[in-house]
Amino acid sequence: MRRAAATLIFCWLCAGTVAAADTPARVTDVTPARVGDLVVARLATEGLPGEKLLQSMRSGLVSAVVLDLALVDERENVLGGNRVSLQLGFDLWEEIFSVRSDGTERRFHSLDDLSAYLAELGAVPVIPVGRLTPEAKYRLRIGLEVFPIAPAEQDRVEDVIVGDQRPRREGQDQQEASVSLGRLIRFFYKGGGDGRGGQEIMSGWFTRKELRDETH
Repeated sequence: MRRAAATLIFCWLCAGTVAAADTPARVTDVTPARVGDLVVARLATEGLPGEKLLQSMRSGLVSAVVLDLALVDERENVLGGNRVSLQLGFDLWEEIFSVRSDGTERRFHSLDDLSAYLAELGAVPVIPVGRLTPEAKYRLRIGLEVFPIAPAEQDRVEDVIVGDQRPRREGQDQQEASVSLGRLIRFFYKGGGDGRGGQEIMSGWFTRKELRDETH
């Protein structure tokens, strides 16, 4: 049974890869700004959510878009930053898309609304303004990675197929099925596995005084 379940999920994952070619997900523009006591990044993107994420979301799974934001100085030293995970979901009953991040949720009644939100991500926190000295020059480095199955969701998917009880020493077949399934999920659905991870972009140089204040 365990081997049969692994085979079924293998076929499902393979089917998910047969789709129209996606526009690669990437950040196309970065604008540093200030909101209160924070340096923030206004980001323009393209290729989100993309066909592969949509397939997972419409299957009831949670996808993720992960942003790595860092402030670097003129010597390319990283002075600090932030890692933001946007959890993308789709309510199969209400047919509503959602984006969750840092305990907040935004809901969208159409794919166009979701795509428009992801195309212009505003005021993403990076680092406190107090970490910047007045005259020094800085720039922001932004990394983007997508996960059709969010990392936190992968264990749940494995539990559904293999069972809630993790293999201990009851049987070699169960252990082999669990390992095989985990490898399949990582191979087909991890961010770097679909060629859409690891993209980075840099902002232009700016000083603390040049940060546009968007508090109001």
